[in-house]
Amino acid sequence: MFLDNIPEEIKIGYEKSFPLFLKGGEIAVLLIHGYTGTPHDMYYLGKRLNKEGFTVFIPRLPGHGTNSTDFLNSHWRDWVRRVLDSYIELKSKYNKVYVSGLSMGGVLTLLLAAQFNPEKIALAAPALEATDWRLKLTPIIKIFTKRIKKNKKFEYEEDGLNKLAREYWDYDWPSKAADLYKLQRLAKKRLSKIKSDTLIIVSKKDKTVPLKVADEIKNNISSKIIKTIVLEKSPHVVVNDIEKEKVANEIIKFFKGNEK
Repeated sequence: MFLDNIPEEIKIGYEKSFPLFLKGGEIAVLLIHGYTGTPHDMYYLGKRLNKEGFTVFIPRLPGHGTNSTDFLNSHWRDWVRRVLDSYIELKSKYNKVYVSGLSMGGVLTLLLAAQFNPEKIALAAPALEATDWRLKLTPIIKIFTKRIKKNKKFEYEEDGLNKLAREYWDYDWPSKAADLYKLQRLAKKRLSKIKSDTLIIVSKKDKTVPLKVADEIKNNISSKIIKTIVLEKSPHVVVNDIEKEKVANEIIKFFKGNEK
């Protein structure tokens, strides 16, 4: 039974992994974190948007920010449903809801946009493609193993981040990576349905998502307004790293454009 797979002693192990709601003005922004990430990745951007007058909601995707057992028992459908529900709830209270996603959150943003076509979306290092060729093999690899320990061990100053590293980032997860691959394929099939004004942010130093993803999105969506920003220094988590101020500035400018 589904419930039997949910750990009894489950909790969010790091306070910055909690969902965040920031009350602002009449325009709401839904921010979506990425694969094995948590809402804290989007906190900086969310707080900057809120200071500019936007209402902001950052949900936590199921299986993220808790523990690896919970993660393994989550599914791509759970992640999509969480994002769609968050948008539907915001849209019931706000006339305008913009959406921005990081990495897999960008893929989820594309799927949402293909369904609901929000007025504006911002894609930060959207993982519609991956530089790691092994991702395409994960539907097969997952049959043989649930997780593969990485050679590199991640260490952080904050104990909470170290807890997340031990649960998530110290391993590769073939079955969950296969879910990400499924989302990529679903999003690619639906790109032509997207009409939202679109901002795409990619980085030359991103070793996870290739630059070509920007052109793939730009050439296949049906949006009339498409803007691309290419960063010079940022690694993959562009919204919370060395150029996070520039990223926030560009998203704020894009979301505030033509607003009265």
